[in-house]
Amino acid sequence: MARSNGSGDENQTVQAMELPLKLLPTSHPCTDCGACCRYIAIEIDLPTSFNDWENAFWYLTHRNIALYIDWEGDWFIEFMTTCEHLSDENTCGIYEERPKMCSDFSWDECEKNTKEIAWKYHFSNPDELFDWLREKQPAKYEKYQKSRRKLKEKRSERRSATSAEDSRPSLPA
Repeated sequence: MARSNGSGDENQTVQAMELPLKLLPTSHPCTDCGACCRYIAIEIDLPTSFNDWENAFWYLTHRNIALYIDWEGDWFIEFMTTCEHLSDENTCGIYEERPKMCSDFSWDECEKNTKEIAWKYHFSNPDELFDWLREKQPAKYEKYQKSRRKLKEKRSERRSATSAEDSRPSLPA
């Protein structure tokens, strides 16, 4: 893609850098990176109810899943999973046919290149999430813990009732 170099001489053009399929110039910021092709992040609703916090707990009990809060306060679930088309050279193996989301993403907005962290808070496991909740929102943390204790009691009662039924002598046939 050619464009004017802005010098006023319209006969001179500057070649815009397009990412080739396999090899990037060593000066390109994406050379040997591929970080943007190693995860998916999807915005989720702000946790407000017990069930929302339980879902967050559940997400974080899975491998390669994280939650984060960005600088605007939006919540995201992050799946650490590599694109099937990321080449050994960390470039796109389907560059011409890649999804629109990929072509809309600009390398100059990437946190690796801007040196800005994309998130304000990042949680890789339930302990990190609940430590944050306890510190930043203690009333919500206590409310969640109270509901959690009730759930555990209910489960314990149900288990005890089931165990009692199982231990009753059976009637002869």
